[in-house]
Amino acid sequence: MNQKNVILKKRMWQKLWYKLQTTIFGGAIIVSSSWIISKVLGFGREWLIARNFGTVGADPIYAAFTIPDFIYGTLILGSLLTAFIPVFIAYRNKNEDEAWRIARSLLNIIVIVFIVFGFILLAAAGPIIHILVGDKMSVAAQHESAMLMRIMSMNMLLFAVSNIFAGVLQASKQFLAVSVAPIMNNLGAIFGLLVLTPHIGVAGVAWGAVVGALLHCGIQAYAAVKVGWRFGPTAGWHHPGVKQIWKLLLPRTIGQSVTQIDQLVNVPIATRIGPSNLTIFRRANILQDFPSSVVGVSLATVAFPTFVELLTAGKKDEFIKAFSQIVRQILFIIIPITVLFIQLRAQYVRIAFGTGSVSWSDTIATAQTLGFFAISFFAQSLIPVLARSFYAMQDSVTPVRITMVAVGLDIVGSIVLGTTMGITGLALSFTISSVINATWLFVALHRRVGHLDEDKIILAVTKILAVTLIMAVAVQVAKPVTVSFGFDLDHSIGVFMQAFVGTLVGTIVFTTFAGLLKLEEAALITRAIQRFFRLGRNGNDSSDNAS
Repeated sequence: MNQKNVILKKRMWQKLWYKLQTTIFGGAIIVSSSWIISKVLGFGREWLIARNFGTVGADPIYAAFTIPDFIYGTLILGSLLTAFIPVFIAYRNKNEDEAWRIARSLLNIIVIVFIVFGFILLAAAGPIIHILVGDKMSVAAQHESAMLMRIMSMNMLLFAVSNIFAGVLQASKQFLAVSVAPIMNNLGAIFGLLVLTPHIGVAGVAWGAVVGALLHCGIQAYAAVKVGWRFGPTAGWHHPGVKQIWKLLLPRTIGQSVTQIDQLVNVPIATRIGPSNLTIFRRANILQDFPSSVVGVSLATVAFPTFVELLTAGKKDEFIKAFSQIVRQILFIIIPITVLFIQLRAQYVRIAFGTGSVSWSDTIATAQTLGFFAISFFAQSLIPVLARSFYAMQDSVTPVRITMVAVGLDIVGSIVLGTTMGITGLALSFTISSVINATWLFVALHRRVGHLDEDKIILAVTKILAVTLIMAVAVQVAKPVTVSFGFDLDHSIGVFMQAFVGTLVGTIVFTTFAGLLKLEEAALITRAIQRFFRLGRNGNDSSDNAS
């Protein structure tokens, strides 16, 4: 009997793991959970930077990361995967060996390209930093920043190789290693701050980043080998599949480069506003990236292979249904999160970065910047899903054109509003451009597909806003109540308790009223959870595939 129970439990876990790997909902659990862990570790990393270097002292560190982040964001993040995955899946469906040869060819090209970029950063770090920050940063700080950039010069190569492996894994609907890789990256950074920095100073931050990049690449390489990756013959640079990847990659890279130029422009603007403003902007940006990454990017990541399969098979109606469900689920989650971030922004900032080295004035400035960012959470969360819908059609030109216009507006807005409003103007400009970007993408996709189930989406948003309003009132009442229980906001425990109680009350009120009003989005998530854990006789319900 005991042996029978063991076998049954083993089968149950196998079925559960199968659902985690093969459904949108299951993949979202893996990706979003890992994003949350990764972001929490990221906050830990930023807290350690704040503790060790304060606000002004962190400026050289963030300046050093700017160019590697720019190159990574332009050529790797999103661009490589969205170009590679559709082609890899299409060839794999016809000839798996040919698909692997294409993947190996792309890897060889990527290695050569990023070795060149690495040597450029190694040789020209000093002049690059000076051009970036001008005379607003001291010569000593510029030398320090250049030294950090040289140490991290080959990190881009590691991340590029890692993303080839990630593309293979996502195309195979294997999300675990892809999700764990960012966690390992942050653990490497934390290792550098905790273990290396006390002995070698600020260089420990850069060497920690190198350790993180090695871990990020290593875990995905191991997982890719497990799903079939082998080093062997390549397809050649002139293979039609390789050319198709570059054809898709080029406009996507242009779009990403415009986005990254937008981020790059903010560095000299923030630096010229005054000391510590670059760090304030960076910290607010790190916090605001959390909700859209956990909600929007995670769902877009796991939905993308499904979008590709549905559209490749000509199942347009099923694509529209899947798209509508994901959009409504994103809005169901992100709208109340937006309100929580606006109401509790100062508390969240103080928890994430509040150390003795960070003043309350810096905290307030960061919180105000975060508040302007938060207004566009809904747009930031929808953009990945909207853009990937076009990529699934092998159309990377349309979202790039839209992004270029939106980013151009943001650059102009940053210059104008940064001059008149200070650091908060950069956040407001970003919010305006994000809303324009998401709206335009939605309209363009509607024209392409015919309809996107807009009636359901509009009805859902109306109900979600009504429930969120009730939640906002409850949170606003909870804030002074927490103080009345004796929690002093001059101490970190008081700030934490106010944020914790406000978030808890808001979550309980929102979910309760969503259930009472029978919001379909709450029911969709509930049904997905129930189906996910309902381990039937065969262990797989085909209805899960759109959940």
